[in-house]
Amino acid sequence: MTSAQDTSGVPPTGDQDAKLFGIPLGRFGLFSSLLLSVAAGFMAFFFTTFFAIFGVVIYDSFYHLSMQNLSISYKFISAPIGVMAMLFSLAYLLSIWVRRKLAHHD
Repeated sequence: MTSAQDTSGVPPTGDQDAKLFGIPLGRFGLFSSLLLSVAAGFMAFFFTTFFAIFGVVIYDSFYHLSMQNLSISYKFISAPIGVMAMLFSLAYLLSIWVRRKLAHHD
C-alpha cells in the first residue's frame, strides 16, 4: 500500500507554508499581501458597520430615544475596527513575505 502523499501526484516538500485556519498563506507576493490586507480591513469595516447600526437602533429603542445620528456607528465603531484589522493582517502577511524573501524561497 502507498500513503496518500505518494499517490497525490504532488512531490513532498520539506518546508511548510504558513497557514491560517488551514488556508495556505506562504506563497503570496507583495501585491497579493497588500491586496488581502486591504480586503480584510474592508470586510471588517462593513461587518462591524452592519452590527453597529443595529446596535445603535436597539440602544435608541431601548431608551426611547429618537433616532440619533447613525454616524456614530461609522466613526467610533467601524472605522477603528476596520483599520485595526487591516493593520494586523498587513503586519502578519508582510512578515510571512519578508521571512520567505530572507530565506531565499522565491
